[in-house]
Amino acid sequence: MKDMTQIVERNSFPKGEYMFNLRLGDMLRATMFGTLDAVINDILHMPLHMPGHTSIWWMGILLVGKGLIRKFGSGIIMGIVSGILAVILGLGKEGIFVFLKYFIPGLLLDFLAPLYSYRLESPIIGAICGALASLSKLAVSTVIGIIVNIPVLFLTLGLGYVALSHVLYGSIGGVLAAVIIKRLKPRLSNWD
Repeated sequence: MKDMTQIVERNSFPKGEYMFNLRLGDMLRATMFGTLDAVINDILHMPLHMPGHTSIWWMGILLVGKGLIRKFGSGIIMGIVSGILAVILGLGKEGIFVFLKYFIPGLLLDFLAPLYSYRLESPIIGAICGALASLSKLAVSTVIGIIVNIPVLFLTLGLGYVALSHVLYGSIGGVLAAVIIKRLKPRLSNWD
């Protein structure tokens, strides 16, 4: 009986840690930022007819969340939560595939942040990460459009302008997130 207890203890998570070595507080914070991302996107739905304009707050919120929760998996959790909420709230025209538009930028941030040593409070790094996350959303939208049989001519007609617009708005969101992270980080000393 004692041997079985040792095996279970060796194979279980360290006390207080859950998925991706995140603590419960980290998971709740990631869930909060993911929820905020989807709800803000629904509330601030403005028909500006400018592609990618939602990336200012969409990527901004994701980057603030990733900048404050500096552990692998926080971006994935934010993406999953915001993607599920986007499907439930009926955001976008892609149906259930809208989940991927929210999930992939969070996944990408989990791989980008370690490349830049989690220095998302730098405006340059924030702009780069915001632009790349926004472009990943555009790439997912394009792939979904091909899967759902939207005419390819329609998709590729303005792709250069659309990509540039996504880069611009994603960069603005990244710079704003960097400023917010820089201001919040010293005040949230007990978040680690």
